[in-house]
This record gives sequence, C-alpha cells and structure tokens, in this order.
Amino acid sequence: MADPYIKLEHITKSFDSVYANKDISVDVYKGEILALLGENGSGKSTLVNMLSGIYTPDSGTISIDGKKMHFGSPGDAIKAGIGMVHQHFKLVDVMTAAENVVMGHIKHFVTSKKRMAHHVNKLNEKYGLNVTP
Repeated sequence: MADPYIKLEHITKSFDSVYANKDISVDVYKGEILALLGENGSGKSTLVNMLSGIYTPDSGTISIDGKKMHFGSPGDAIKAGIGMVHQHFKLVDVMTAAENVVMGHIKHFVTSKKRMAHHVNKLNEKYGLNVTP
C-alpha cells in the first residue's frame, strides 16, 4: 500500500483544561474520501482546523506527502495544498471583500489597501474570479 498523503500522528489540542482532541492519529491516502462523525463538541472541527492552519496542535505531528509541517496560519496550509471549505459561508461583515479574501492568505493581516487589492487581483486572475477589492 502507498504511504499516506496526509498523516496526523498523536495530535492533541486542549482549551484550558478541556481536551478537544487527545492523541488522535489519522492517515489519508490520495483519492480517499473520509468522513468525520461525532456529536457536537466532539472535536471534529478542531481537528480539521489544525490541519488547515487555523489552530496549532499542542502536541503531535502533521505530515503532508511525507514532510512534517508546522502551519502558523491558514496561508501556510494553503501553500502546502491544504484548504478548508466551511459548511457555512464565513465572512466578517465589517470587513471589505478584499480584507475577507486576504485574511487567510497574508501571514500578518495588517497590510495596505494597495497590497490587498493587488493580492485579490492576483487571485482573480489565477482562479478566474471577479471580486472587486
């Protein structure tokens, strides 16, 4: 059998004294479709949030295509080919379209409007979008 493309090993994440995930290991192979099932509050979203760079594991390792990764932001995960599509559309309503688009792409979100517009226009070209910054 081929090596897993995504490998989560002994992943643990807690919030204060409550474990959201404790010693979780999962292998995902190319072409495989998985479902995470569990009750509300069982840690499914927390696990996926760690894989997509929103949270950082307290312990354990994430490997992509055999390389150990450390995601400091969703942008880091995206560079590694990992992104998350949220079940519910998540926009920050007090932000502009450009600010919402670049929020997960620029490591330190504080940036100029000109830089945000340039970034949004690059994404528009790359993905055939029509978002007005």
